[in-house]
Amino acid sequence: MYPYFQKKREQTLETREMISADPLRDFLTQNPNFGTLLFQVTSGQGAFPVAGATVVITKNLTDGHSLSITTTTDESGKTEEFSLPAPSRSLSQTPGGRDVFATYDAVITAPGHVTVIVHDIPIFDGITTIQPVNLAPDLNGNIANETETITDTEPNL
Repeated sequence: MYPYFQKKREQTLETREMISADPLRDFLTQNPNFGTLLFQVTSGQGAFPVAGATVVITKNLTDGHSLSITTTTDESGKTEEFSLPAPSRSLSQTPGGRDVFATYDAVITAPGHVTVIVHDIPIFDGITTIQPVNLAPDLNGNIANETETITDTEPNL
């Protein structure tokens, strides 16, 4: 047997890790302030705004819980601004290694476009984060199905 797999008999477990019953409350306690997030969704290398794109913003919490917000873009390809929990900016004033921002993920979908997933979007206390997203056309047939036209291939005699 390897020594590090052997159990010492004199050791006892003195403390037990507490597991919170409310992951959302714990997250809000650790992130008492708010930053804002908005998306600018475009296509064609940023040239065309994508109206009606669905944006789902998520934050995975402990024990399989998550925080989720769903919105859509307007005619200019922008979402409304969302206030999201973030750690206090005072944490950036002192050393200590704790993150001074919270991170969120997002899934952006629009008909006729490839779905985009964005990970680790930083949200800082008191700061507005503008997240640009460029959607590529879906070349696997979704565009053709939406804009399908019927053409007469037989000549009229």
